[in-house]
Amino acid sequence: MSSPETPLPKLSTERRPAGPLAGIFWLTAILGLATLALVYPPDGVQRSTLAQFVGRFHPLVVHLPIALIALLPVIEACALFRRGHHLRGAADFLLWIATASAIGGTTLGWVLAFNGGYVGELVNDHMWSGCILSFFCLFALLLRRRWAQDGWRSAGVLYLPVLLATVGLMSWTAHQGGQLTHGETYLTEHMPAKLRAWLGMPEAKTKRPKPDPSSASLVGAQVEAGEPSFYAQRIAPAFERTCVPCHKEDKKKADLRMDTYALLMQGGESGPAVVPGKLAESELYRRITLPHDDEEFMPSGGKPPLTAEETKWVEQWIAAGASETAPSSLATSEERTPVGAGQTKSSSTPPAL
Repeated sequence: MSSPETPLPKLSTERRPAGPLAGIFWLTAILGLATLALVYPPDGVQRSTLAQFVGRFHPLVVHLPIALIALLPVIEACALFRRGHHLRGAADFLLWIATASAIGGTTLGWVLAFNGGYVGELVNDHMWSGCILSFFCLFALLLRRRWAQDGWRSAGVLYLPVLLATVGLMSWTAHQGGQLTHGETYLTEHMPAKLRAWLGMPEAKTKRPKPDPSSASLVGAQVEAGEPSFYAQRIAPAFERTCVPCHKEDKKKADLRMDTYALLMQGGESGPAVVPGKLAESELYRRITLPHDDEEFMPSGGKPPLTAEETKWVEQWIAAGASETAPSSLATSEERTPVGAGQTKSSSTPPAL
């Protein structure tokens, strides 16, 4: 007689709860990262170039936890259905990877900020958001393990709200990173007016139309009516687009701010950025006219540079005295003044602004 076959044990889709040492290790790493952010916050000083090289891998690494955290709710929702039961174990694994990569990405972010000349409230907020996000990932992982072991009648009942909070925190942290990279108005610059009103946001700033410099009477009338100076009309908008995202209150690279005229003229850690009337001594002009592949060319990081026309405006503005208030009618590379009947005199020297 043949004996009855012994049934094979069922394979569980859930992994066994992790030992306490794993949780202690990751928690220690998060606390160590928070200590670095507290004791050594970014101060606007550029340090080791090797550290800057390593820190610039931050954008590459940080996209991994963003994608995994966004995917987790989808995995959990699919696992509720019969055809998606096999995905339950995947959620546990994704949380482990998200926790590790969040800690790694935040660490690289601190290395970049502390050594790359970053400073400001937005930089610090972004770094602390990364620390808190790392903790939430670890907390969600531990709660899910408890839920898998003891069911909903345990601390695991908090897993879903903590997971949703983690997704929200991830979105906010990513938004802060976008503001640092592209400027604070990058996401809202082209937002429809109706959506702005529904969200209670102020109306978008509209750019003033440029006057026609060929019409002397029109320019004169505009100056008398309080129209923008050459700096306000051409130089400031060009800097706002290309330079201010990295040189403002919340992100003062090289301790230089360019969001106002007064702060621009104060210069930064390399000395004066603009020396009125002296192009050769103006560090700003030197950097914007370097070859685009030079490591000192500004703006760096592949950001859109000044156009050839804007660069010429900056050259004229500095050579003519770098005034904040001179009217746009005086800002021309060449002026012709009458010297006699039917004769003109050409001057190649920029006028004093």
